[in-house]
Amino acid sequence: MSSVSMRRVELLLLKSDIDAVLKYLGNQQCFQIIYPDELERIAHEKLAGVAEPDQEKALVGQLDEAQRKLDFIGTFFGMAAPQNIVEDVHLPDDEMLSKIDILYERCATEKKRFEEQEAKVDQLAESIHEAKAFAGLSRPFDEFEKFSYVSIQVGKVSKEKIDPLVKALGTRAVIVPLDDEGTILAASSRKGRFALETELSKVGFEKKSPPAGVQGVPAEAISALERAYNAEKLRLGALLNEKKGLAEQYGELWQKMTSSVRLKQSLVLVEHKLESTKWVYRLSGWVPADRIGRMNKDLLSMLGNRISIRIFDPQEQINKKGGKVSEEVPVLLKHNAFVSAFQGIVLSYGTPLYGDTDPTPFVAFFFTLLFSIMFGDLGQGLVIVALGFAILKAKKGLLARYTKYAIAFISAGLGSMVMGLLVGSFFTNDSILIPLERTLTGFFLGTPKDRFLQIMPQDNITAMFYFFGFTLAVGVIINSTGLVINMINLVRRKEYGEAIFSKTGLAGSLLFWWAIGIVLRLILGGKLGLIDVPGLGIPLLALFLAEPLKAKIDRAQGKVPEQELSLSDALIGGAVGLLEVVIYFASNSLSFLRVGAFALAHAVLSFVIFTMGGVVRGGSASGLVFEILIYLIGNAIIIGLEGLIVTIQVIRLQYYEFFSKFFTRTGKTFKPVSFPG
Repeated sequence: MSSVSMRRVELLLLKSDIDAVLKYLGNQQCFQIIYPDELERIAHEKLAGVAEPDQEKALVGQLDEAQRKLDFIGTFFGMAAPQNIVEDVHLPDDEMLSKIDILYERCATEKKRFEEQEAKVDQLAESIHEAKAFAGLSRPFDEFEKFSYVSIQVGKVSKEKIDPLVKALGTRAVIVPLDDEGTILAASSRKGRFALETELSKVGFEKKSPPAGVQGVPAEAISALERAYNAEKLRLGALLNEKKGLAEQYGELWQKMTSSVRLKQSLVLVEHKLESTKWVYRLSGWVPADRIGRMNKDLLSMLGNRISIRIFDPQEQINKKGGKVSEEVPVLLKHNAFVSAFQGIVLSYGTPLYGDTDPTPFVAFFFTLLFSIMFGDLGQGLVIVALGFAILKAKKGLLARYTKYAIAFISAGLGSMVMGLLVGSFFTNDSILIPLERTLTGFFLGTPKDRFLQIMPQDNITAMFYFFGFTLAVGVIINSTGLVINMINLVRRKEYGEAIFSKTGLAGSLLFWWAIGIVLRLILGGKLGLIDVPGLGIPLLALFLAEPLKAKIDRAQGKVPEQELSLSDALIGGAVGLLEVVIYFASNSLSFLRVGAFALAHAVLSFVIFTMGGVVRGGSASGLVFEILIYLIGNAIIIGLEGLIVTIQVIRLQYYEFFSKFFTRTGKTFKPVSFPG
């Protein structure tokens, strides 16, 4: 159960083909580029005579300008940019860049028209609002020019000068024709009054006085403003429909052009980091071994003899260099749906070295087992299972963010249901399952019992101690699995000294297993014997002399020991190391008592809630309501709060007791080149 086998691939291709190759690799997401050292790349290119910074800068500037215009068009259309590169998109050429310019100019013109029309409608609405506010005031119409809110004037100009007047005023004032003879109503806010009067004087505006005795704003003026408002609003609606039509007509083209430009920008960034000569690029990277065949076939089909492909097996270099190369090879983990749900726990701690044992399948099993033991309830487990299926089916929203953990919820819930059936708990009720429990225990055990397991120390406290012993046994299995994984990894890396003499190697493992055997023998009534002297003595001696023995093996392998120790340093270090080993294994084992403690805490909390429900019920209808409320609130607290605490404890046990055995060095996650939208 190791990570996916990787191959180092080197591609030599013409500069004219680099865009197509990178686009293909980005779509396939199977190639992690190995970028050369920056100084080495620049020195190599200088020797090769590659120096076209002006052309590169010009291209980057052209692409940035095209992207700016596309962003403007997208904002005008109200459309979101594509999240991923469109698969059949073509890289931008002169024709596409020309189309971008044309569409940009069209949208800029339409945007200006729309904004001017929108401002005109807003100005009319404001003028109507202010005019109506003063319509009922008992003041002569002429005196309204003395107020600081609105300026309304009625007069006459030549008909041919009305359009130039409207254009000159823009959004600063509103001109409303009142008849076919040049009579107009001019309205502006107080701050626009000076501009209004200036432009009116330029076109020979002849102000008309309202009939004597007219007070407030004349109704005719307000009606004229409202007619103008409705007309301009219709024009605004027409422009909005025109804008929507433009988006429908060119939206798909815009998305393709945006995808095209962004792809080219991404390609330029990648190409800038690659090693090249005047005519050729060298592209190196890591590819999963099972993707090599298809990639080679596709590239040769695309380019024929214009590409050279070389493939290297990193395992050969690992064997030659004593495992150091494994730190450079990226790691890709592939699992089934169940195991993949727990991959995040492993990767949040670290990425295994290439070639090391993948611990994710063990994590998936141990997580489900530990959670089930600590959180056993048939009904509450059913809720967790239902939540898992809801997450699995969610397409959007909060639940959809956690889709990759859906199977983890389902498996943990199923385990909780099984444990709940064993302890006879259903939504904290420990009596409702008794008839079923008696039937099942009678069938499987031959004797009917109220439940398979008794955690609560009610009648027989011995059963509780047996349960705690079981959790310690689970801890021994988990610790032992970590030790075996570590020894396998060290042997694969040819680190034989560590594999034999370290506390998590063979010496420490034998000491741990022999000590566990002694404890079991004493519990079963056995005694210590002479066989225990070499059984404990040999591993202890190996651990005491670990450092000099590891240094000797390193020298035999042709390696330089990390440090040379004097005899006194080795003896003192050995004594301290022995004490540390004993404490390490003792704490790692006793730590699993918390599994039993949390299982007992869950049972006690369930018992308290069930008892409280029975106390408040009494014989009344209101008591039944209170009982239901206590059950609902109590189970919600257990599922939400205790479920979270148990999850944290399970992860903690994995990190400190399991991962600490073998996660001494970490690798790098496989990150293939891709070009998001």
